[in-house]
Amino acid sequence: MNLIKVRFLKDNQPTGKAYAYNSPVVVKPGDIVQINSIAKGVVVEVDVPEEEVAAFADKVKSIKGLVEEVSTNE
Repeated sequence: MNLIKVRFLKDNQPTGKAYAYNSPVVVKPGDIVQINSIAKGVVVEVDVPEEEVAAFADKVKSIKGLVEEVSTNE
């Protein structure tokens, strides 16, 4: 498992506590990720030890992936 911690974004600002997710892609702190079909978040920690989530490892969800940045170049 590639465990990361993510804080949800609300109005493009990180809010609340960090939640653990499995990441199918390589991410780094500061990356914006798609958590589910609606929510986005910012990565705050990577390489989270599995011991930190051992009690609820079977409930850890996976992120969808990195948010695609929209280019504003014309």
